[in-house]
Amino acid sequence: MRGPKPSLPIELTADETQQLEHLVRAHTTEQSLALRARIILTANAHPEQSNQQIAQASGTTDRTVRKWRGRWVATHCLTDAPRSGAPRHFSP
Repeated sequence: MRGPKPSLPIELTADETQQLEHLVRAHTTEQSLALRARIILTANAHPEQSNQQIAQASGTTDRTVRKWRGRWVATHCLTDAPRSGAPRHFSP
């Protein structure tokens, strides 16, 4: 499954790599956050892989890989973007 080379290369520092690996291995990390960290780590370790190949290895879609690659390049953050609308009145 070949695809075009991603236009957003991921380059991590040693500290960022260590933090992301810790998120992936921690038992208390939310699975959505762990998936995002795995995507970024895979993109860094294998820059020649397309988004489709990373998605297949991670068990997600290429749309998700594109989203989190773009967000990492823009913000260096794996948290959700703020949502529109009024704040919650009750805690979850």
